[in-house]
Amino acid sequence: MFRILTILFAVLWIPVSVFADPFSDLLKEDFETGQTLLIRNSVFQKLGGKSKDPKVIEITKNTIPWAIMEGLAPDTIADLIVNQYYVSLSGMRFTEAEDAIPILSKQKLSDKDFVLVSLFVKETDKAGIREEIRNVFLSTALKSRWDGFSILAGGRALIAGKYAGIPENRLASRILSLLPSKGANSPFEKTDSAFRQAIFFNPSNDRYALASDLLSQLKSLHDGTKSKSLDSWTGSIATARSLDSGLDSAGEIVIGDRPKFGFEENIPDPPLVPEVEPDAPVPAAKEDWETLHSSYLLSVVKEWLGTPYYWGGTSKKGVDCSGFTFNSLTDKRVGVPTKIVPRLGREQANSGSKVSHENLRAGDLIFFSASPNQSKITHVGLVISDKEFAHASSTRGVVIDKISMKWWIDRYVTSRRVFKKVQS
Repeated sequence: MFRILTILFAVLWIPVSVFADPFSDLLKEDFETGQTLLIRNSVFQKLGGKSKDPKVIEITKNTIPWAIMEGLAPDTIADLIVNQYYVSLSGMRFTEAEDAIPILSKQKLSDKDFVLVSLFVKETDKAGIREEIRNVFLSTALKSRWDGFSILAGGRALIAGKYAGIPENRLASRILSLLPSKGANSPFEKTDSAFRQAIFFNPSNDRYALASDLLSQLKSLHDGTKSKSLDSWTGSIATARSLDSGLDSAGEIVIGDRPKFGFEENIPDPPLVPEVEPDAPVPAAKEDWETLHSSYLLSVVKEWLGTPYYWGGTSKKGVDCSGFTFNSLTDKRVGVPTKIVPRLGREQANSGSKVSHENLRAGDLIFFSASPNQSKITHVGLVISDKEFAHASSTRGVVIDKISMKWWIDRYVTSRRVFKKVQS
């Protein structure tokens, strides 16, 4: 008896850290105590005992880098963790929809809408929808207060249209003008009819076989949106994986390889993003563009400071990270030809030549990753001196940060040099 009491006494005096909450341990490395408590308590309030699910711990680990990179508030971080948990229950991996975190973290979406928009991102990526079109489509739909179901339906219409051979840029504008914005609360027949009209549906043409499959599964998802049980609803979403082979087939299609349908003249809508033909002449840049005048670059960057973040944006009304770097470098005062610097960040990572972090100078592009896949580029900035770089943050807009900040160093992937010389 004495021995039992001794053991019990010893156990009671074991330091609390032995039984530390792994969720809090994960957060406290990057957040203050008050912030950690707020995030943990908010997640627990929404998930209850599920907050100790290993999936939640893993999602939290994956979310933290994104939260820091985007400068998210504790309550937003908690919402993001909870929503990503339901995304995981729907059969999606974190990395399949993480690209949308910068825009989704700024939206007040329901749990179901968040899952459906994540599925939109996953499917359009898998089907090879052009990233700049997908991004502007999603930003426009969210700005117009589309619900998650309509956004997913719009994405599937883009995929079906691509599979049928319809140019996706003008089709995107057509879809935005035809589909109902609140599809989940409207009779499915409205979405079905608009979907078919948008893609010129022809049941006798085998190019529309994928469209039939996508519509059939959309109807099942529409019926499921009425379910009050989020757990059972997310389980039904997982069946969407049965469409993966069709999405892969769409992803392999290059529209230019297919003969024209003859109905292109029936698509009067303007392109969603400016179209540049592959063989179009490149606008003349200043002749000596390979020599950068750093003072010109700084002047250009200063004009962008404070510009709000807009996913897919390329103007001073709203811009994303690669839109900012693209527009700054191709500004006529800096003069880089548009054929040298692509619009998208991951493509910009192939511009110019590789340069080490220790040798950065004005005009270089610097790339980072918030993804669990550390080789995946999720953010790009423009170096303005050997100590600072400018970039578009989803919460702060266009800002200037120190290159030497530990967090940026930890998330650094690569950097590229576009200019041969730099002058003041």
